[in-house]
Amino acid sequence: MKYIFSFIIGLLFCMIPFSYILGMLRGVDLRKVGSGNIGATNLGRTQGFLLFIIGFLLDAAKGYAAVLLSSSLLGIDTLAGAGAILGHVFNPVFRFHGGKGVATTIGVAVALVFKSFVHALGIWLIVYLITFLVSLASICFGLALPIFSIVFQEGTIGARILFIFIAVMIVYAHRSNLARILHRKEPKTILWRRK
Repeated sequence: MKYIFSFIIGLLFCMIPFSYILGMLRGVDLRKVGSGNIGATNLGRTQGFLLFIIGFLLDAAKGYAAVLLSSSLLGIDTLAGAGAILGHVFNPVFRFHGGKGVATTIGVAVALVFKSFVHALGIWLIVYLITFLVSLASICFGLALPIFSIVFQEGTIGARILFIFIAVMIVYAHRSNLARILHRKEPKTILWRRK
């Protein structure tokens, strides 16, 4: 039963759409502007770099907090991480549409496999600064994370399996971006510039 509770803790934490709330506080419904996504990237693309940072950190913090809370209360962390990311990507509040899950994945990764996260973040930065495509950088980050966790033998086997699953989910969540990238139609996003 405690495994179910762990998953539910993650799910409930990450149903909170921080970036969407920040947009609404500015009088903007993120579903109706930019890419239509309720995540931090669309917030930053439409409302500026500062709000991107705030939204991103809050989305990451809820993943981190869910893992730590479940670990301290139940002694289980991986299932809370899974629930956190699923709750963010498939948010029932928005008819199972949410963000792309990258910021929340970062929060979970910091809690579970910090060394692998740092190396995967380096991959994100390199890809982003070369292409200015947040989507491509995020996909590369998602794919790099389980590879580094396996190479460094970091975290439990369950955590490594979780990050393989997350990598697949991040690629799936970015499928429309991948199509645009292949057709060279994906817009570049310079986060410190407001469009």
